[in-house]
Amino acid sequence: MPIVTKKQAALRQINAAILHFHAKEYECAITLIAAAEHLIGDVDSVPLWEMNKGPDGHSEKEWATILNMTRDWLTHATTQLGDAREITQFETVIIIGSAISKFSARYNETTRDMEQFYEWCRREGYITPNRKGAPSSPKSATKP
Repeated sequence: MPIVTKKQAALRQINAAILHFHAKEYECAITLIAAAEHLIGDVDSVPLWEMNKGPDGHSEKEWATILNMTRDWLTHATTQLGDAREITQFETVIIIGSAISKFSARYNETTRDMEQFYEWCRREGYITPNRKGAPSSPKSATKP
């Protein structure tokens, strides 16, 4: 039985989440990202998305609440949040990008899959971090 480190497990979960993202399986992507973030742990990283408002006018704080609710809905029995939920591409991009930023801050590296995800984000107009975790694009995240 091979031994796996928390770093390797988080890396595989992030890379698998990116594959699920491109297949538009957002719930799978977010669930894997939630697991990866638990493995990575708390890390001082630069906020990933410097924006005042998301695509429908929510503040950054409101988006943080929405993203946490989506993550919790997917990973816990949250009857108070209902039995059905819309999970958007925007939410999934933000959650994946945040996990990549945390992984990069913790281990000082990214993968080819992570870099290709960043390239896709740039092409689609999303903000992406630079290698140190700071945003590298002045564009606001306006894609739904």
